[in-house]
Amino acid sequence: MAHRFKPEHMDRLLSTEREKMISPETVWKELGVTVSSVLADIGAGPGFFAIRGAKLTHGAVHAVDIEPQMLERLSQRAAEEGLTTVQTHEGNAQAIPLPDHTADQTLCAFVLHEVDDLAKALGELRRITKPGGRVGMLEWEKKDTPFGPPLHERLAAAELIQAAKAAGFVEVTEMKPNDVNYLLVCTV
Repeated sequence: MAHRFKPEHMDRLLSTEREKMISPETVWKELGVTVSSVLADIGAGPGFFAIRGAKLTHGAVHAVDIEPQMLERLSQRAAEEGLTTVQTHEGNAQAIPLPDHTADQTLCAFVLHEVDDLAKALGELRRITKPGGRVGMLEWEKKDTPFGPPLHERLAAAELIQAAKAAGFVEVTEMKPNDVNYLLVCTV
């Protein structure tokens, strides 16, 4: 299994440097979020994407993470901001604890390079997203950078595109939010 991000480093996930690299609002908007969307953030951590998503919709925001400490921090942040639609769920990308067709838009950011069974995780992302909905897969380019996971753990965009198509996504579009990451927008 690839390394898993350590909860004691969660403040890095909320840093201003990260904010400069990637805009959570932009990512959600690329997925087509509306004021009535139900969102799922898989591997939500302390809520970098989930909190911003909750500010774009009146619908529920399901934040799933394997680490209880991350979810606790996310819940605290949501409460501090008066966001009542954020719901936390302990689980992982290979067994997402949500019913079929829960979300209009699902995001899985910087997680898929960590899973043991990529096909199973992609099947789960597809399962919890409504037909016609979109799934965003945000990952690290497969190149050396001074930060991020080791090169040998990263997924090349072409590899993830092929896996997404094999998992049954009907449309897969690649975007480049910066020079070290890529975003796949996949239609269910």
